[in-house]
Amino acid sequence: MLVVIVSIILVAFTAPSYLTIRNSLRASGDLRSIADFTGQAKLRAASDFTHARVYADLSGNTFELQNWYKAGNSGSGCWVEDSDATNTCITFSGSAPSGAVVNLSGGDTFGYGALTAGPTAGQTTIGQAGQCLDNSGTAINNTACIVFNSRGIPINGSTLAPVATDALYLTNGTVVDGITISATGSLQTWSASANSSASTWSSQ
Repeated sequence: MLVVIVSIILVAFTAPSYLTIRNSLRASGDLRSIADFTGQAKLRAASDFTHARVYADLSGNTFELQNWYKAGNSGSGCWVEDSDATNTCITFSGSAPSGAVVNLSGGDTFGYGALTAGPTAGQTTIGQAGQCLDNSGTAINNTACIVFNSRGIPINGSTLAPVATDALYLTNGTVVDGITISATGSLQTWSASANSSASTWSSQ
């Protein structure tokens, strides 16, 4: 009985720590995946002399890498999945693009909770990247896209003008992790407590 009681007490003490570590690892893993996609989008845009973007579905908590295929839609161009060798134009319905997407880990969502200030001077007010556009240039609700031009510079999807800082943020309710990309193409990952009263951004 004594052994059983001691075991129960130990589990009660260690379980919260395990859950905290697990959730933190899930969030940091998602952040690394988004950072990898962002780096790939920057390189793909420059190497293929086109536009490329990381497309985030903020309500569905999914993301994917897309390229602008100039010859699509009878020459008018369209977005295609980076992994699609056939360059089939993506169709957009209900803000969700066709094709395979990457899901955030369980418990992670796109957002930044109660935080109001971003991690860089370019984001004094925190915010996700601009809305994604479909093939006709219409904004899609509940989306955010980091878009690169052929020089590997982040741009506004509508005006094509360079942006000072673009970003995507995710949270699990305990931490907020984010990736920022500056006008020079410099990519940085960040993490902060989701508690706005005790939140300081640290680079990852």
